[in-house]
Amino acid sequence: TNGMKLGEVSMQTFTDEVVCKGFLFAPANGIAKISTPIAGTVQNIRIKIGDFVRQGQVVCHISGSEFLVLQQQFAEASASFQKAKVDYERVKALRAEKIGAEKDLTTLESLHKASFATYSALKARIQALRINTAQIENGQMYTSFPVVSPISGFITKTDAVIGQYVDMQNALAEVVNVNSLQLQLSVFEMDVNKLRVGQQVRFGVGGNGSNSLKAALTTVGKTINPDTKTVDCIAKIDASDKSKLIHQSYVEAKIEVNELEVRALPR
Repeated sequence: TNGMKLGEVSMQTFTDEVVCKGFLFAPANGIAKISTPIAGTVQNIRIKIGDFVRQGQVVCHISGSEFLVLQQQFAEASASFQKAKVDYERVKALRAEKIGAEKDLTTLESLHKASFATYSALKARIQALRINTAQIENGQMYTSFPVVSPISGFITKTDAVIGQYVDMQNALAEVVNVNSLQLQLSVFEMDVNKLRVGQQVRFGVGGNGSNSLKAALTTVGKTINPDTKTVDCIAKIDASDKSKLIHQSYVEAKIEVNELEVRALPR
Protein backbone atom coordinates (compact mmCIF):
# COMPACT_ATOMS: atom_id res chain seq x y z
CA THR A 1 0.00 0.00 0.00
CA ASN A 2 2.85 2.41 0.80
CA GLY A 3 4.81 1.43 -2.33
CA MET A 4 7.70 -0.11 -0.38
CA LYS A 5 10.21 -2.35 -2.13
CA LEU A 6 13.48 -4.07 -1.37
CA GLY A 7 16.69 -2.26 -2.29
CA GLU A 8 20.46 -2.60 -1.83
CA VAL A 9 23.54 -0.49 -1.21
CA SER A 10 25.20 1.08 -4.28
CA MET A 11 28.35 2.97 -5.20
CA GLN A 12 27.98 6.69 -4.39
CA THR A 13 30.34 9.69 -4.71
CA PHE A 14 31.10 11.63 -1.53
CA THR A 15 33.02 14.92 -1.65
CA ASP A 16 35.38 16.13 1.08
CA GLU A 17 35.18 19.91 1.28
CA VAL A 18 37.11 22.76 2.89
CA VAL A 19 34.80 25.56 3.99
CA CYS A 20 36.29 29.06 3.82
CA LYS A 21 35.46 32.73 3.37
CA GLY A 22 36.87 35.49 1.22
CA PHE A 23 36.01 38.27 -1.20
CA LEU A 24 36.00 39.18 -4.88
CA PHE A 25 38.87 41.32 -6.11
CA ALA A 26 40.22 42.66 -9.38
CA PRO A 27 43.81 41.72 -10.38
CA ALA A 28 46.34 44.36 -11.35
CA ASN A 29 45.24 44.43 -15.01
CA GLY A 30 41.53 44.52 -14.10
CA ILE A 31 41.44 47.75 -12.10
CA ALA A 32 42.71 51.22 -13.03
CA LYS A 33 43.01 54.68 -11.55
CA ILE A 34 42.17 57.36 -14.11
CA SER A 35 44.43 60.40 -13.81
CA THR A 36 45.66 63.31 -15.91
CA PRO A 37 49.08 63.19 -17.62
CA ILE A 38 49.65 66.91 -16.94
CA ALA A 39 48.25 69.28 -14.33
CA GLY A 40 45.21 71.41 -15.01
CA THR A 41 41.62 72.25 -14.09
CA VAL A 42 38.69 69.90 -14.59
CA GLN A 43 36.49 71.44 -17.28
CA ASN A 44 33.72 68.83 -17.44
CA ILE A 45 32.95 65.30 -16.20
CA ARG A 46 31.20 62.78 -18.41
CA ILE A 47 30.88 59.77 -16.06
CA LYS A 48 29.30 58.83 -12.75
CA ILE A 49 29.54 55.87 -10.38
CA GLY A 50 28.04 52.72 -11.92
CA ASP A 51 28.55 53.79 -15.56
CA PHE A 52 30.15 51.33 -17.96
CA VAL A 53 33.04 52.80 -19.97
CA ARG A 54 35.05 51.32 -22.80
CA GLN A 55 38.81 51.51 -23.17
CA GLY A 56 39.67 54.89 -24.70
CA GLN A 57 36.33 56.50 -23.80
CA VAL A 58 36.52 60.13 -22.65
CA VAL A 59 35.69 60.57 -18.95
CA CYS A 60 36.49 64.30 -18.59
CA HIS A 61 38.34 67.28 -20.11
CA ILE A 62 41.25 69.17 -18.54
CA SER A 63 42.39 72.72 -19.31
CA GLY A 64 45.09 74.99 -17.92
CA SER A 65 48.16 77.11 -18.55
CA GLU A 66 50.55 74.13 -18.48
CA PHE A 67 48.68 72.59 -21.40
CA LEU A 68 48.83 75.85 -23.36
CA VAL A 69 52.57 76.23 -22.69
CA LEU A 70 53.15 72.66 -23.90
CA GLN A 71 51.39 73.44 -27.18
CA GLN A 72 53.44 76.63 -27.58
CA GLN A 73 56.69 74.77 -26.99
CA PHE A 74 55.70 72.12 -29.52
CA ALA A 75 54.80 74.70 -32.17
CA GLU A 76 58.13 76.50 -31.66
CA ALA A 77 60.05 73.20 -31.72
CA SER A 78 58.30 72.23 -34.95
CA ALA A 79 59.29 75.52 -36.61
CA SER A 80 62.91 75.20 -35.41
CA PHE A 81 63.13 71.63 -36.62
CA GLN A 82 61.79 72.49 -40.08
CA LYS A 83 64.31 75.33 -40.44
CA ALA A 84 67.20 73.16 -39.22
CA LYS A 85 66.14 70.40 -41.62
CA VAL A 86 66.08 72.73 -44.63
CA ASP A 87 69.47 74.28 -43.75
CA TYR A 88 71.06 70.86 -43.22
CA GLU A 89 69.75 69.41 -46.49
CA ARG A 90 70.88 72.52 -48.42
CA VAL A 91 74.45 72.40 -47.06
CA LYS A 92 74.53 68.62 -47.50
CA ALA A 93 73.65 68.99 -51.15
CA LEU A 94 76.39 71.65 -51.59
CA ARG A 95 78.99 69.43 -49.90
CA ALA A 96 78.08 66.65 -52.32
CA GLU A 97 79.29 69.02 -55.05
CA LYS A 98 82.42 69.92 -53.03
CA ILE A 99 81.06 73.34 -52.12
CA GLY A 100 81.37 74.77 -48.61
CA ALA A 101 83.32 73.71 -45.53
CA GLU A 102 82.98 70.31 -43.86
CA LYS A 103 82.65 71.89 -40.41
CA ASP A 104 79.56 73.82 -41.54
CA LEU A 105 77.90 70.53 -42.50
CA THR A 106 78.86 68.97 -39.16
CA THR A 107 77.48 71.93 -37.21
CA LEU A 108 74.18 71.93 -39.08
CA GLU A 109 73.91 68.16 -38.78
CA SER A 110 74.25 68.40 -34.98
CA LEU A 111 71.69 71.22 -34.87
CA HIS A 112 69.33 69.17 -37.03
CA LYS A 113 69.58 66.11 -34.75
CA ALA A 114 69.12 68.19 -31.58
CA SER A 115 66.07 69.99 -32.94
CA PHE A 116 64.60 66.68 -34.13
CA ALA A 117 65.04 65.16 -30.64
CA THR A 118 63.25 68.11 -29.01
CA TYR A 119 60.49 68.04 -31.62
CA SER A 120 59.96 64.26 -31.29
CA ALA A 121 59.80 64.38 -27.48
CA LEU A 122 57.22 67.18 -27.45
CA LYS A 123 55.23 65.49 -30.21
CA ALA A 124 55.07 62.27 -28.16
CA ARG A 125 53.75 64.23 -25.16
CA ILE A 126 51.11 65.90 -27.32
CA GLN A 127 50.04 62.60 -28.90
CA ALA A 128 49.70 61.08 -25.42
CA LEU A 129 46.98 63.69 -24.83
CA ARG A 130 45.05 62.33 -27.83
CA ILE A 131 44.96 65.57 -29.80
CA ASN A 132 45.99 66.37 -33.38
CA THR A 133 49.61 67.54 -33.61
CA ALA A 134 49.16 68.82 -37.18
CA GLN A 135 46.54 71.32 -36.01
CA ILE A 136 48.94 72.76 -33.41
CA GLU A 137 51.74 73.00 -36.00
CA ASN A 138 49.34 75.08 -38.10
CA GLY A 139 48.87 77.49 -35.20
CA GLN A 140 45.44 76.28 -34.01
CA MET A 141 45.70 75.70 -30.25
CA TYR A 142 43.38 73.53 -28.17
CA THR A 143 41.77 74.94 -25.02
CA SER A 144 41.46 71.54 -23.31
CA PHE A 145 42.39 67.89 -23.75
CA PRO A 146 40.46 64.66 -23.02
CA VAL A 147 41.26 62.16 -20.26
CA VAL A 148 40.27 58.61 -21.24
CA SER A 149 39.75 55.31 -19.47
CA PRO A 150 42.74 52.93 -19.85
CA ILE A 151 40.52 49.81 -19.59
CA SER A 152 36.90 48.79 -20.12
CA GLY A 153 34.80 48.38 -17.00
CA PHE A 154 32.45 49.99 -14.51
CA ILE A 155 33.17 53.24 -12.68
CA THR A 156 33.42 52.44 -8.96
CA LYS A 157 34.68 55.76 -7.63
CA THR A 158 34.91 59.41 -8.71
CA ASP A 159 37.13 61.90 -6.91
CA ALA A 160 36.91 65.02 -9.08
CA VAL A 161 34.53 67.95 -9.44
CA ILE A 162 34.30 70.65 -12.11
CA GLY A 163 36.76 73.47 -11.46
CA GLN A 164 39.09 71.34 -9.32
CA TYR A 165 42.83 71.64 -9.92
CA VAL A 166 44.37 68.19 -10.45
CA ASP A 167 47.81 66.82 -11.20
CA MET A 168 49.37 63.42 -11.86
CA GLN A 169 49.04 62.45 -8.17
CA ASN A 170 45.25 62.91 -8.12
CA ALA A 171 43.03 60.00 -9.18
CA LEU A 172 40.02 61.35 -11.05
CA ALA A 173 38.11 58.06 -11.01
CA GLU A 174 38.47 54.31 -10.56
CA VAL A 175 37.32 51.72 -13.09
CA VAL A 176 36.99 47.96 -12.52
CA ASN A 177 36.62 45.26 -15.16
CA VAL A 178 34.18 42.82 -13.49
CA ASN A 179 34.98 40.16 -16.10
CA SER A 180 38.45 39.86 -14.58
CA LEU A 181 37.29 39.49 -10.97
CA GLN A 182 38.85 36.65 -9.00
CA LEU A 183 38.31 35.01 -5.62
CA GLN A 184 40.65 35.57 -2.71
CA LEU A 185 39.93 32.89 -0.11
CA SER A 186 41.23 32.65 3.45
CA VAL A 187 41.93 29.00 4.29
CA PHE A 188 42.87 27.87 7.79
CA GLU A 189 46.40 26.56 8.24
CA MET A 190 45.27 23.02 9.12
CA ASP A 191 43.42 22.69 5.76
CA VAL A 192 46.11 24.08 3.45
CA ASN A 193 47.80 20.70 2.90
CA LYS A 194 44.58 19.42 1.33
CA LEU A 195 44.63 22.07 -1.41
CA ARG A 196 45.87 21.55 -4.94
CA VAL A 197 45.84 23.86 -7.98
CA GLY A 198 42.87 23.03 -10.21
CA GLN A 199 40.46 21.96 -7.46
CA GLN A 200 36.87 23.11 -7.92
CA VAL A 201 35.38 25.87 -5.77
CA ARG A 202 31.68 26.51 -5.23
CA PHE A 203 30.74 29.87 -3.73
CA GLY A 204 27.94 32.30 -3.02
CA VAL A 205 28.14 36.11 -2.96
CA GLY A 206 26.96 38.51 -0.25
CA GLY A 207 26.01 35.91 2.35
CA ASN A 208 24.18 33.74 -0.20
CA GLY A 209 24.77 30.21 1.00
CA SER A 210 23.55 28.56 -2.21
CA ASN A 211 27.11 28.17 -3.54
CA SER A 212 25.70 28.36 -7.06
CA LEU A 213 28.79 29.92 -8.65
CA LYS A 214 31.90 27.98 -9.62
CA ALA A 215 35.62 28.68 -9.78
CA ALA A 216 38.92 26.81 -9.99
CA LEU A 217 41.83 27.14 -7.57
CA THR A 218 44.84 28.73 -9.31
CA THR A 219 47.18 29.73 -6.49
CA VAL A 220 47.80 28.38 -2.98
CA GLY A 221 49.49 30.97 -0.75
CA LYS A 222 52.78 30.35 1.05
CA THR A 223 52.41 32.85 3.91
CA ILE A 224 50.26 32.54 7.02
CA ASN A 225 48.50 35.66 8.27
CA PRO A 226 49.65 35.95 11.91
CA ASP A 227 46.37 37.57 12.99
CA THR A 228 43.87 35.17 11.41
CA LYS A 229 46.10 32.07 11.07
CA THR A 230 44.88 31.67 7.50
CA VAL A 231 46.53 31.40 4.10
CA ASP A 232 45.32 33.50 1.15
CA CYS A 233 44.47 31.47 -1.97
CA ILE A 234 43.32 32.66 -5.41
CA ALA A 235 40.62 31.07 -7.59
CA LYS A 236 39.59 31.93 -11.14
CA ILE A 237 35.84 32.28 -11.65
CA ASP A 238 34.35 30.11 -14.41
CA ALA A 239 33.37 31.88 -17.62
CA SER A 240 29.80 33.11 -17.19
CA ASP A 241 27.83 36.34 -16.92
CA LYS A 242 29.90 38.31 -14.41
CA SER A 243 28.12 41.64 -14.87
CA LYS A 244 26.29 41.19 -11.54
CA LEU A 245 29.47 40.55 -9.56
CA ILE A 246 30.69 43.41 -7.38
CA HIS A 247 34.29 44.27 -6.55
CA GLN A 248 35.19 43.52 -2.91
CA SER A 249 32.00 41.47 -2.32
CA TYR A 250 32.07 39.04 0.61
CA VAL A 251 31.85 35.34 -0.36
CA GLU A 252 31.37 32.00 1.37
CA ALA A 253 32.99 29.10 -0.45
CA LYS A 254 33.60 25.36 -0.38
CA ILE A 255 36.71 23.88 -1.99
CA GLU A 256 36.26 20.30 -3.20
CA VAL A 257 39.50 18.67 -2.05
CA ASN A 258 38.71 14.96 -2.42
CA GLU A 259 36.14 12.60 -3.93
CA LEU A 260 35.47 9.10 -2.60
CA GLU A 261 33.58 6.28 -4.35
CA VAL A 262 32.06 4.12 -1.60
CA ARG A 263 29.16 1.74 -1.06
CA ALA A 264 26.27 3.60 0.56
CA LEU A 265 22.54 3.54 1.19
CA PRO A 266 20.31 5.66 -1.09
CA ARG A 267 19.62 7.94 1.88
